Amino acid sequence: MVTLQYRSITALDTIIDDATNACGSGPVHNLILAYEFSPDLVHSQFVKLYEEKAREWQKNPAPPNLFFSHGEYFHGEAGIQYVLKELKAKSSGRRALLSLANMDTFMGSGDRAVPSFLIAQFAIESDVLYVTEYFRAIEVGGFLPINVTEAALLIRRIIEEVRRPLLVRLVMLAFQAHLTPTFHCLERASVDMLKGGEIGVSVAQGKTAQLIEWLEGKKVFESEIDTRGLEEVLAAVKSSGDQYSPGFRSKLDQLLIALVEIKKMRNSSSLESTITIHREKYVELVDSAIAELRRKLSGT
Repeated sequence: MVTLQYRSITALDTIIDDATNACGSGPVHNLILAYEFSPDLVHSQFVKLYEEKAREWQKNPAPPNLFFSHGEYFHGEAGIQYVLKELKAKSSGRRALLSLANMDTFMGSGDRAVPSFLIAQFAIESDVLYVTEYFRAIEVGGFLPINVTEAALLIRRIIEEVRRPLLVRLVMLAFQAHLTPTFHCLERASVDMLKGGEIGVSVAQGKTAQLIEWLEGKKVFESEIDTRGLEEVLAAVKSSGDQYSPGFRSKLDQLLIALVEIKKMRNSSSLESTITIHREKYVELVDSAIAELRRKLSGT
């Protein structure tokens, strides 16, 4: 039998540091992050830094910049109120939880974006608030800070509406944890949130700086790949006559083909090692297309 040891911390940043160090050499299975800390940390500068994004993830329905939200799966405020009610009725019970897990979500989902954060459970015993969370996967560089802040916001609600514990013990268990510096945290690229007409107008008006911004936004790692924005850009560019160079049109065509291929690969395998080379070539094509646009801007 293994007794879980809680590391005492004075800053939530420590959780991120520990996780990134653990994943520095590659993905880690069954990563356990276990800590104890003062309830005061839920008002720390760390939480303030990530609070806006964490609140977006707790919204129900999801905001338009996200593929989905955690809140839409645990029923947002209704789910949180359920947890608070359970803790008030029986603080040491085993039913105060938020569940995002549903087999219907995963069956037939392929590589479509679905929650990695699956459960959060809460109990208060002897003035200690226990918070245990399970993740099927977690990206520790960009997404874990948001996950930790989500936990902090939930702890804050418990403090405000149930009672203030003397100590918080937080455990986060991830089946697989990984560090992906370019991970986009499942936010939609700006070009993918636009309607075709808006893209067409910008392309027709020769807004080169806007095109560069859109392409830069498509260089990040996407766990759910959306090609619609780039398809609209390519169609608009092809309809614009000689306004854009043949080199740019060719690069745009090639990078879209490359992105579609990566999407097909992700549908059959989530192992990053199998698509890293293809992503690198795709990013090179994006950079080449951007270079063509910069030459247009400079008049060379």
